[in-house]
Amino acid sequence: MPHRSRDHHDDNEDDDDDDDDDNEPIQDRTAAIPLHSKRTERMQRKQATREKRRAAIINLAKLPTELILQVLKSLRPSHVFNLALVNRRFHALVKANATVIGDHILKQRYPTLTHCFPLPMLLSNIDIPTAALLSAPARQKYLSIHHKPYSHVQPPNPQHLCTCLTCVMAWNNYNLVLDFAHWQDSLDNGVPIPMLPRGQPMVWNESLLSQNARLSERAVANSLWRAHIMETHLNSTVRSIRRHALNKGNKRIHVEMSDDEAASGTDQFLEKKGPLGIEFPFHRDNYYLLCVGSFFENHQAFANFSYSEAYLPNRYWKRDEQKWVFIPWGHERDLSYVVQSANRAVFEVSAGASSQCAVTGPTTNPLLTSNPY
Repeated sequence: MPHRSRDHHDDNEDDDDDDDDDNEPIQDRTAAIPLHSKRTERMQRKQATREKRRAAIINLAKLPTELILQVLKSLRPSHVFNLALVNRRFHALVKANATVIGDHILKQRYPTLTHCFPLPMLLSNIDIPTAALLSAPARQKYLSIHHKPYSHVQPPNPQHLCTCLTCVMAWNNYNLVLDFAHWQDSLDNGVPIPMLPRGQPMVWNESLLSQNARLSERAVANSLWRAHIMETHLNSTVRSIRRHALNKGNKRIHVEMSDDEAASGTDQFLEKKGPLGIEFPFHRDNYYLLCVGSFFENHQAFANFSYSEAYLPNRYWKRDEQKWVFIPWGHERDLSYVVQSANRAVFEVSAGASSQCAVTGPTTNPLLTSNPY
């Protein structure tokens, strides 16, 4: 057995100690060398001065949420949407308080337009039996007269929105407002609006109608989007009034509007006495001159309001009180009529049913197949 010397044993112990030293973590004890030059001190003083100036500037992002909401309520809807694109905080703030902001803007800026353009009701807000009557295919067939002739309005979704007569007309108005705004540049510049071939759907028109329908659905669920559409129609109305004011050959009564009223961003000037604008433009040709039509020309009460460059439905001028009166909301009345018509149909089916039908029951539900009108 070979003999191991003491020197060899000592060398191994030294190697072990070196390995232990290598495994210990290295501590960084370096420190920045202090700079005491005059140039560095001048730069530090200038930087401190700039930071003080930046801190003194009033920044909207530094304000509390309550104050930011008050600022948003005073803006136009388009400006609110632009502010929501600044950063994540503003986007989340606008999204969470869209209803509060929208309701306040509608009340302060567009009270007249809000009454002229009521919203259609969601089908989910109607009791289930009545909703089943409204969305029945047999009833939808009888509503084709209200949307089939229109090439500039997409019909409402009967599974999502109420399709009583009042709500259908309200839906058509919102889609019309957006379509009318789309063609404002063409109307200002005298460019003819493209005609659609009869019975031939065009891709560009279908895309435009789908876009308008999506925005209208957002307005039903979100008051800020509704305020944005009211802002859009107010801008279209201002441009339309200016176009017709430049037409010296048109001797009809015009809507009175000053430059300050047009720049105010509110619909206050529409509260003044002026021509009616309540007939639905059933074709884009009516955009060139929104007219009230021969029906009102033949009636003494509307003899002086034959044409109007502003489409403001659901109101009329009360001569005795010298003010505009808004037509009452007829949604509940229409629902009641739909239910009554369905009940009458059930009674008629029951009265004339045969004995076999009385035993086995009808094969179809008369509530869903009868004509509600």
